[in-house]
Amino acid sequence: MSTEGDLLSAVLNDKHIHILMQANVDSLLTTHADIWKTIKDHYNLFGGVPSYDQVKKRHPDFDYNKDIKGTEYLLDEVRNEFLDSGVRAMIMSAAGYIQDKKTNEALDKVINDAAKLKRMTSRVHDIDAADADAAASYYELVEKQRENGGLGVMTGLAAFDIALPSGIMPGHFGVILAYPSIGKSWLMAYFAVQAWRNGKTPLIISLEMTEAEVRNRIYTIIGNGRWSHRDLSAGKIDRQAFREWHQKAFTGKPPIHIVSSDNEGGVTPIVVQGKIDQYKPSIVLLDYLNLMDSNDRAESETVKMKQLSRQLKLAAVSDNVPIVAISSATPDNVSDMNSAPTLGQVSWSKQISYDADWLIALGRETNSDVIQVVFRKNRHGVLCEFYLTVDFDKGQFIYRGIDP
Repeated sequence: MSTEGDLLSAVLNDKHIHILMQANVDSLLTTHADIWKTIKDHYNLFGGVPSYDQVKKRHPDFDYNKDIKGTEYLLDEVRNEFLDSGVRAMIMSAAGYIQDKKTNEALDKVINDAAKLKRMTSRVHDIDAADADAAASYYELVEKQRENGGLGVMTGLAAFDIALPSGIMPGHFGVILAYPSIGKSWLMAYFAVQAWRNGKTPLIISLEMTEAEVRNRIYTIIGNGRWSHRDLSAGKIDRQAFREWHQKAFTGKPPIHIVSSDNEGGVTPIVVQGKIDQYKPSIVLLDYLNLMDSNDRAESETVKMKQLSRQLKLAAVSDNVPIVAISSATPDNVSDMNSAPTLGQVSWSKQISYDADWLIALGRETNSDVIQVVFRKNRHGVLCEFYLTVDFDKGQFIYRGIDP
C-alpha cells in the first residue's frame, strides 16, 4: 500500500475531496495520477465523490484501503514524500555540476530547483464559492477550533482583542513599529507569553538579543513580579526556589521555543520556515525584521526589505501560522522619537506596510512608564488607539484603556 493510494482511499471513504481540490495536488500525485483524474472528473461532472466500485471499474489494480481516513493528514504525508524525493534528486543533480567543477552553475540550479519544489509543495489553496460542501466543512472546522481554545492568539489587551476579534490568526503577517528603546521587544515577549498561557506554542526568533536574554524576559513576564529582570540577568536569585517555581509554572504547558543568531546574521525567511517545520509553532515572533537577510540577493537595503516583507507574508500563508515582526522606524525629525510613528516612517521600504495584515505603532515619552499603542493598519477589524502602563523590571503590562 502506497501513501498516494492511502490518500485517495481516504478521499473515497471520508468524502473530503475539497481538501485535495483546494490544494492543487495534480503535481504531487505521480504513481496514482490516473486514479486521481478519474475521481476529480467524476466530482466535476456529478458534484460528488465516486464510490469505490465506480473507481475499481476503471482501475482494477487500485490498492484501495477501506478502513483508512484522514485526508488532510495523508495529504501532508504525500507532500512530504514528494519533497523528500525532490530534494534528493536536486542534491544528486547539483553534485554532478560540482564534480565537473561548475560550482556557480550548481548553486544556480539548487536555487532554481528549490524554488520550483517549494511552489509545487506549497499549501496554496483554491476554493469555489459555489461549493456548499467545502464551505460547510470549513465552518465545521472553525467551530471545532473555537471550541478548542479559539482560532488565533489573544493578547489579553482589551482594545487589541477587539480590533482583532479572532486573535492573531494563522496566515497573518503583523508588524510592531517603533523607534529605538520604546519597548518593542518587551511587547513581543509579552505576546509570546500570552500565547503560551492560552495553550499555544510560541517561536521567538531573536536577531538582536541572545537566547538567554530573551529567556530572562520571558521568565520575568511569567513570574509577574516574583523575579525582577535585573536580578535574573545578574543571577541573583535563589536557585532552589527558582527550580520549584519553574517546575510548577511549566509542567503540563507547551514549550516556548527561542532561537537566536547571536548577532551573526544569516537568518532568512527560508531559515524561518525551517524552524516552523521543526517546531510546528502556533505563532512566530521575529525580533527584528531589519536584521534579517533576504532569500534572494538584493542590490540595496530598500530592495532587501521589500523582498523580506513579501517572503514573510508568503511564509505565513503557506505555513498557515501567524508571523509577527518588529520593524524600525525612521523619524522625520528628532522631536518625533517619542511618538508613535506613521506608516510613512517605516524604515527602508513601504512594502512592509503594504504586506502587513495589521501594523501597530508604539510611542513612549522619555522615562515614562506609559506606552501608546496605535493601530495604523488593520485588514481584519477596526483602527484604534490605547495605552499600557509597563514595568519592564517586573515584566508587567497593565491595560489602561483609551485614555493616556
